[in-house]
Amino acid sequence: MKKSFSMSEQKILDLIHISTDQLSKLVGGKVQYCTNIAECQNESNYFVVNNNFATIHIMNKDNSGYIVPHSLELAKRPKCAIFYINKNDYKDIKNQKAIVDKKKNRSSLGNPAGWDKINRIKDYDRYFHRGHIIAYSLGGDKEIHGHPYKALKSLFTQTAWSNMGKATNENRFENKFSQWYFEEKIVDELEQSSVCIACRPIYRNKADKIPIGIHMQSVTEKESLFNVFIPNIDPNIKINYKNCTFKLNK
Repeated sequence: MKKSFSMSEQKILDLIHISTDQLSKLVGGKVQYCTNIAECQNESNYFVVNNNFATIHIMNKDNSGYIVPHSLELAKRPKCAIFYINKNDYKDIKNQKAIVDKKKNRSSLGNPAGWDKINRIKDYDRYFHRGHIIAYSLGGDKEIHGHPYKALKSLFTQTAWSNMGKATNENRFENKFSQWYFEEKIVDELEQSSVCIACRPIYRNKADKIPIGIHMQSVTEKESLFNVFIPNIDPNIKINYKNCTFKLNK
C-alpha cells in the first residue's frame, strides 16, 4: 500500500546541507516551508517562495514555445528555462502526457551532468531519474533524443522522489508534492488559460554538479499559479551534490 510521507523542514535542510536563509539567497526570494503558509499548511516536502506569488509574467504569443531556451552555466550544468504554453494546445498536451505516462525507459534521453558519476550500487536507478527542467509532458524538450548536448542543457540528475514522488523503500512511502504534482497543476489550468512556466535548477555553489532542488514558478493569464522550491532529495539516501555520489541511510 502506498503512503504519503512528510518530512520536517529541518530534515530537508540537513539533507541539502543548507539553511533557510542561504536557500532564500540562492533562490532570490523569501523561502518558507510550506506548512508555514496558511493555504499550504496541510502539504509537505517543498518550500514556498515569495509567498507563492510568481515573479514572471504571461506572454502574448500565438504558439507554445520557449521564451528563454535551455542553456549551460560554467559550460557544464543546466540553468533556467522559461516556457509558454498556449491554451489552444491543451488537447495536444493531454495526449502527450498520456504517452509519457506509459513510458518506462528513460535511458534514451541522454545523460545529464553528473549522471555518469553516480555510484552504481544495486537499484541505483530506482533512486535517480533523468529529470526534465521543462516537462516533456508539457510540450518541452521534444528534440533532445539522440542529441547529447541538448540533453545536457535540458536534463538534470534528479531523485525519483523529487521528480515523480516515487517510493524507493519497502514501506512504499511516497512524496505527493513532487515536481510532477506542480506540473499537473499546469495541465489542469490549460483547459481555461494559457500558462507560462519558469524552472531553474538551484546549486549551492560553483562546484556542485547536481542541484539541491529546482525553483518552479508559473503564472496564468489572470493570476500567479505557484512559486515553489522542490528539494532534490530522497529520505532514504544522502547525496554528495559535488561528487555525484550517494549512500543509503542506516
